[in-house]
Amino acid sequence: MNPFDQSYRILAITFVCVSAATGPVFAQIHSEPIPDVALQQAVSPEAVSNDATTRALSADGRIHQLFGDVNQVDDLEPNRRVYASSPGTNVIFSDEALGRRTSDVSQLLQRSKAAQGVAIQYRTPISSDTRVRGQRVGQVLASGSYWAPARMDMDSMMSAIDSRLIEDLILIKGPYATRYGPGFRFVDIEFIHSPRYEQMQTHGSTKASYNSNGQQWNGRQSFWGGDQDSGFFVSYGHQTGNDYETGRDDFFMPASYKSRDVFLAVGHDLSAHESIEFNLIRLDQTDVEYPGMVCDINYLVTDGYEATYTNDDPFFADRFSAELWYNRTRFEGDSSHPAKNEQIPQLGTQLNSPSGLDGIATVDGDALSGGYRLESRFLNDNGYYSFGTDMILLNQQINDVEPNRPPADNNNPIPRSHSVDFGLYVEDVEQIHDDLTMTAGLRVDGVFADAGEKVLGVPAPLSVLKRSPLDQQFLLGAAYLTAEYQYDPNWTCSFGLGAANRPPTLTELYSEFALIGSLQRGLTFLLGDPQLRSEKLYQIDLAARYSDDRSQFGASVYHAWVNDFITYDLIDPPGIIPGFQEGAAFVNTDLATLAGFELYAQRDVNELTGLFGTVSYTEGRDLTRTNPARLSAAPDRSATPGIEHEPLPGIHPLEMRLGILIQDPSAIPQWGLELMARVVDNQDRVARTLQEQPTPGFTTYDLRAYRRIDQWLLTSGVENLTNKFYQEHIDFRVGRGVYRPGIAFYCGAEVRY
Repeated sequence: MNPFDQSYRILAITFVCVSAATGPVFAQIHSEPIPDVALQQAVSPEAVSNDATTRALSADGRIHQLFGDVNQVDDLEPNRRVYASSPGTNVIFSDEALGRRTSDVSQLLQRSKAAQGVAIQYRTPISSDTRVRGQRVGQVLASGSYWAPARMDMDSMMSAIDSRLIEDLILIKGPYATRYGPGFRFVDIEFIHSPRYEQMQTHGSTKASYNSNGQQWNGRQSFWGGDQDSGFFVSYGHQTGNDYETGRDDFFMPASYKSRDVFLAVGHDLSAHESIEFNLIRLDQTDVEYPGMVCDINYLVTDGYEATYTNDDPFFADRFSAELWYNRTRFEGDSSHPAKNEQIPQLGTQLNSPSGLDGIATVDGDALSGGYRLESRFLNDNGYYSFGTDMILLNQQINDVEPNRPPADNNNPIPRSHSVDFGLYVEDVEQIHDDLTMTAGLRVDGVFADAGEKVLGVPAPLSVLKRSPLDQQFLLGAAYLTAEYQYDPNWTCSFGLGAANRPPTLTELYSEFALIGSLQRGLTFLLGDPQLRSEKLYQIDLAARYSDDRSQFGASVYHAWVNDFITYDLIDPPGIIPGFQEGAAFVNTDLATLAGFELYAQRDVNELTGLFGTVSYTEGRDLTRTNPARLSAAPDRSATPGIEHEPLPGIHPLEMRLGILIQDPSAIPQWGLELMARVVDNQDRVARTLQEQPTPGFTTYDLRAYRRIDQWLLTSGVENLTNKFYQEHIDFRVGRGVYRPGIAFYCGAEVRY
């Protein structure tokens, strides 16, 4: 039986069984959510007065705040606001996708001034990896469904979602949530809702933008409509681009691409208090060049399906929701593109070939994530509490093949591997008194992972991983407590204390020398360890914010201790992979720390002009850098004795953003102009035993503008105004290196009808 079919059947059978035990299960669409007034009054008394504003952001005229604010938590509609109560939480709306010319959710997070402590590893103009406070995001929840990357250096969880297809996203930068699964940082993404109207209406929009650097075109056609009981939203997007020029004359990055996507949301209200919705997203990418990878992508296809049912008056609770999702990604690629050997000259000699000069590699992968979530909410006099259960199923396989090696030993794979996570959670939100709100949560997970022992092109059984059993089981727990205190009408203080576990990924458990870019240098094969332990994080946060009619200010500090942190041990097993003698094995280090702070400020100088600034800083340290990986032959980690303390790899340096915004003061601004300077410090706190190199600092400037004329929205701007030649610290150093784009002029237009 096909393993995907088998996984799908397990998912369906489990969902039906749990549904029968819990209550009626269908599926919600996020139609215009019906606010729970009792919940609003209990948890957030001011939410009722704010509801008109938040509905305006979610209606047909969503494009009001194209440049956003430094803090937008209070602009969320009430049913979403309760998920954004932990200290340091950021909220970003899709409005900025137009104002800042972003193609996916990763770019939206990186460019928005409302997201602090966020960096991205740049791979292509349509693919990047988001890092939050020094770590990869543990889980991405897109309107309820869990998205996992098919391959950690090529596929990105948030690059599959166009930033113009969402309503908003909530960035939770700590273990202060239990409904998303086991993890340390979370992104909760709300897709565009199917609309409702008093009587049948239909609408449409056409969008297009052009970027001069790389001749990048980005277009989208959308139609939506509905009546009192039903609605739909359908959209098609198309993106193309060529190689882009860096800040150095005639130094181009091979980064061409073609990308198409289809999005569909269909919803129906079964009654006055029940709704059902179905979402579909299809991403189809071809001829995508990755300048920092061994292989480019010939094609990548992602299919995502989600169904959600919501009942605001079930007989057994005050609110019930059920979500079911299934996402699958498959791709193929190779290293044959002529620009690949120009960008990475050593590929032809390091990859096996008869002549020793024309080596080639191919890659293919297939991965899915599926699951369900059932949640019941109960109101009380002071707030509410929720009980939930979920299942997250992951399935992955990757083949890294050098065709010129012997057929029986030419594959460096991640074998077909599986993970099933069964979780139970509870969350309690209480209004202790008028000024103090507290939230607490508990979660328990059982995770079961395994992998196949036979892979085509690998001597059976698996040469290294078979040294230990491939089956793994993890019993995980999480708990947190947060408090938010309204000191006076302007000042709010918040506190968070949490602990959580994260299981190793399937790549960390089962990679058999797969050629996956991970460390800064990029060209690295990775060796997993089926006996890795789960990470255990303990974090504390303190935050304060101030807001009045003209000013916003906020500050947050955090410190996290991570036991059994999963990091890297450089290894050099001779004779295993000809040409690629530099690799890394995953290893647990006993204790690592992550600490830092974030600041933001915004001031309206007058009704037209505002000033803003943000600062983010993270420092990570490995405090027990001694014992080598279990499967390493060296007596010391990275064959370097005597170093117990060292910075963690891949930590983004201090970053500051300063800007001025001149904007029409109307309720719906008709025009706006923003100049932003992004100042990034040098990074000399590096993991030298992992061959990480320091990176110099840099400053870039972006100028953006928009004008609204009747049903038209016109946007334009200049990015990297001074044509700075630079690369980020976490970008790959493969071959000639991966550098960010130089100066780029862009323009765009949208018309609604």
